[in-house]
Amino acid sequence: MKLSTQLSVSLLIFLLAVFAGSFFINVKMTKEYVNEQLATHAQDTATSLGLAMAPFLSQENGQAVAETMVNAIFDRGYYQTISLKDSNGETLIIRQNPNRLNTVPNWFTEAVHVTPPIKDTELNDGWTIAGRLSVQSHPGLANEKLWESITQSAIMFAIAFVVAYLVLLIIIHQITKPLRIVTEKISDIQNQKFSEIDYQPFTKEFSFITLAVNKLSRAVESMFKELTARAEQFKAIAYGDTLTGLSNRNAFNRHMNALLSGTASVEQGYVVLIRLTQLARINNLFGGAEGDDYVTTAAKVLKSAVREFPDKVTLFRVSGSDFALLMEAVSQEECENRLKSLAARINKIDFLKDGDKTAWLGAAKYSSNNSFAEVLEKADSALLAATKLDRGWQFASELTHIHSNTEWRERLNNILLQQYADILIQPIFSTENKAPCYYEGFARFKDKATNTDIPMSQLIPASERLHLVPQVDRLVTSLIVSKLMASSHTVAANIASASIANAEFCEWLGEYLKENKSLCSRLAFEIEDSAIIYYREATLKFCEMVKSAGCIITIEHFGDNLASLSGLRAIQPDFVKISGKLTKNIHEDKDNQLFVSSLVSIANGLQIKVIAELVESELESNALSKIQVVYQQGYHFAKPTAWRLGK
Repeated sequence: MKLSTQLSVSLLIFLLAVFAGSFFINVKMTKEYVNEQLATHAQDTATSLGLAMAPFLSQENGQAVAETMVNAIFDRGYYQTISLKDSNGETLIIRQNPNRLNTVPNWFTEAVHVTPPIKDTELNDGWTIAGRLSVQSHPGLANEKLWESITQSAIMFAIAFVVAYLVLLIIIHQITKPLRIVTEKISDIQNQKFSEIDYQPFTKEFSFITLAVNKLSRAVESMFKELTARAEQFKAIAYGDTLTGLSNRNAFNRHMNALLSGTASVEQGYVVLIRLTQLARINNLFGGAEGDDYVTTAAKVLKSAVREFPDKVTLFRVSGSDFALLMEAVSQEECENRLKSLAARINKIDFLKDGDKTAWLGAAKYSSNNSFAEVLEKADSALLAATKLDRGWQFASELTHIHSNTEWRERLNNILLQQYADILIQPIFSTENKAPCYYEGFARFKDKATNTDIPMSQLIPASERLHLVPQVDRLVTSLIVSKLMASSHTVAANIASASIANAEFCEWLGEYLKENKSLCSRLAFEIEDSAIIYYREATLKFCEMVKSAGCIITIEHFGDNLASLSGLRAIQPDFVKISGKLTKNIHEDKDNQLFVSSLVSIANGLQIKVIAELVESELESNALSKIQVVYQQGYHFAKPTAWRLGK
């Protein structure tokens, strides 16, 4: 219950008690006062009337005169009973009125129960007692006056109560306003929304709280900006070439993997390798400084040429004398024109003045169907062929697929029809608890014709080409959930970006998770960080749906695409998995250690646990532990093994 509600209820009860007590005391005192007035009224009447009629009682018609006097007094209506008795106690005259008035409710008369006292006076005839006169005032008038008084008091108390309660509510609202603002601000800080409270509380104690929260907000914002700046700095170290200002080999690998992942908006293009032919000789003849000048001059020429290309083109320096150029969504004819232009421009650089060509260029077509190694192999072949040509550039021959699309569709349809796959699991190991945190699940499919495992490096590109990825992910998820029913493990299913972007798959998964709600706490989903970049809205909706069902979310390949960092705040996954390219031989690579350390700091700041994958040795594990990577996965801990139920 909120503090304002507690204060309101407490004050309401207090005010009710105060007003109820005051009302009760007022009624009691009014009743006592009325009773005293009625007693005085009755006594005065009895005394005066007795003195008036006493001389006539001894006369022959004295009773008639006395009765006339009684009637005259009684008819005024202010009396309940007037009675006259003789000296022997026999009643001579008695007059009585009804006990109630129509102007007062019966329930009030019964509740208040005003009983006027009976007042007597003796009637004397000389020295002898002639009789006794008794007078009782009528309670009706008292009830009427009491009813009016109590009604007016009740209205006054009700108005005073309502006004007092409303005033107290306003006061409580103002008093607790700083607490509400502070609560909202702390929630904003948790969601990485940094701003200061500009409200100045009237209460001094609350002023200290708002000042403290403002200081906290500034400190956290400063720390977050510092960590982000460090990440950008380490990105420049890990992915930039300091000599030319271009992106380096790591950035090229990352970019190519993203393009070949099947999630990029452009599915094909050309990779051009450019090799400077004179660098080794310049270094040997003139030294490293001249060699650096040669490289920077060539880089400037290439940058200038790239800026003139209308399409998306990215230039990298991948080694000492090699550059790589990625041209997306261009035809071979356009690529050929650009190769001619590049060759003409760069070969104008002739440091040695010997007439030899400055650079060779080899181009290879890539698509989402190709592997990274396959594309580079073709580009290298083209580069080698270019060295034998006077023009200095060459296209690689296109490689054919191992299987046609028709054959692959038949194989994939057989897999989906069988609704079966071998599920292997590999633990994500906690180095603190010395126990698995959860297991990652892998599917292995059999070729119906040969009864051998189909290589995933072939199956995944084929399923992407044929748009069957959602159906494959649906099958794997179903198989993992069915095994969870007979296992105590927590197991993760890998979900491709194409499935996340598929509305039909997401709708099916949402209903499937509702049907298996009891297993959701032991079901995890691993998604690629590139999904946040290319399918941001769909990824946010997917993660929200999965997290609301109680499942675990892990973002894998973390660090490959720094553009995905902004999505972490919105998704708030349970884990991020550092890319294996950053963790491989990390004990020997200081740059990667710094970069991974910054990523860990960012994740910890968002309260996200960090996993390192592809940990193959104790040296790598120890290096990762030193930079606070608690959760690790790889052959150093366990190989993927068949999921045996009951074990």
